[in-house]
Amino acid sequence: MMHVRLSAVNCALVAALCLFPYANAQTSGGAVLTLDEAVRLAKSNNRELKIWRLDVGKEREALGIAKANLYPRFDTSLLAAELLTPLDFTINKGQFGTFRGTGPIPGSNTDLHTPARPIAVASVTATQPLTQLLRIHLSVAGQRLKVNAAQLSFDQREQKLTDDVRQFYYQVLQWQIQHESQQSMVKYLEELLQLTDRRLSQHAALEADRLSVKAELAKATYQLTTIEDKLADSKEGLNHLLGRSVQSEFSVEPVPASLPEQEDLPAARAIAIGHRPEIKLAANRVHQAELATKSEKTHYIPDVSIQASYFSPANINFLPQNIGSVGALLTWQPWDWGEKRHKVRQAALAEQQAGLSVEDTREQVLVDVDSNFRHLREARSHLAVTEALRDAEAEKLRNQKEAYSQQSILLSDLLKQQSSLADAESQYHQAVLAYWSARADFQKTLGEE
Repeated sequence: MMHVRLSAVNCALVAALCLFPYANAQTSGGAVLTLDEAVRLAKSNNRELKIWRLDVGKEREALGIAKANLYPRFDTSLLAAELLTPLDFTINKGQFGTFRGTGPIPGSNTDLHTPARPIAVASVTATQPLTQLLRIHLSVAGQRLKVNAAQLSFDQREQKLTDDVRQFYYQVLQWQIQHESQQSMVKYLEELLQLTDRRLSQHAALEADRLSVKAELAKATYQLTTIEDKLADSKEGLNHLLGRSVQSEFSVEPVPASLPEQEDLPAARAIAIGHRPEIKLAANRVHQAELATKSEKTHYIPDVSIQASYFSPANINFLPQNIGSVGALLTWQPWDWGEKRHKVRQAALAEQQAGLSVEDTREQVLVDVDSNFRHLREARSHLAVTEALRDAEAEKLRNQKEAYSQQSILLSDLLKQQSSLADAESQYHQAVLAYWSARADFQKTLGEE
């Protein structure tokens, strides 16, 4: 009878061992969040990305301000004041001339008096730039480049956000898989502890065996708590990137079982050169520097404008009430002690810097592509290695189970092989996630979203 009970116990243990490596515990609560959905939510709701989008809007408004300088400028002013003292003027006799028919005008000294009372002075001026239009057009073109640069910076930030979401997503997936695996381990050790207790009561196991299993269970429970905390941290980080409450509960879907085709390095380089915002930004800075140099040279040209003005003093006796004029306004600084020359040279040096930056940025992008390509290739190869090791350990466990059922090996040997398979399974899952993480970095280097 004792032999029958022990055989039943052994069968239960073998069943538990068979279930453990391939246990698929239920994922944490919440709806399943796909990677594509996560990227879409991040692009729509991420707060930092919204700030970058507002920068693009600000630069567009600045373009409208630059265009407004092409049109006439209207300045109006109205002065309302109280005279503190009277205004007294004397026109001397004959000040306006002496004529044969009338004699001197005025015929005698004439006093003009405005008492201390409220007065008003209204002025309207319209100024249309002429020679300044060249500089203004250059300014408008430069502002258009700034709008384009802001959009490219936004695209660059959006690509980085996409990569961050992918990395956090795979991180959540990694902890989710480990959480499921660790739950299975805890469940298995709990059953093993119950089994050991029964065998101890039947004098078929030692107290040391029970204490060893109990210690392993405590260790596994602690590891499960640590994994749960890591999983919660990763989920909160991903929720923050998605622009929603960090308390939002969700689970992620497994990565595809099949891998994409091997990437082609020359094609990847060409894609990166055409899509990376950094290269476009560097070229944009070159154009901005060129326009800045041209703009500085326009300061050698005098500023000429057409100006029409209207002036009306109210409640002042001796002045006309309506004064209007139309003319040309010229302003120029002929002697600036070399200021304009130095500014032009400074702009030319900035233009050279921008030109060198384009080539350097291009080379940096190629280095980035090559490095991530090699990293991705290594991750693919490492994944193949871990997959082969996992399959080998699984086959060994199958053989050990069969040997144990025939009582040709000890239980400790079977547990040791079970531990080896668990390690191989963990390394395989880590290699899978490392591959997809490396692929996410590679996609970022290509400028893909």
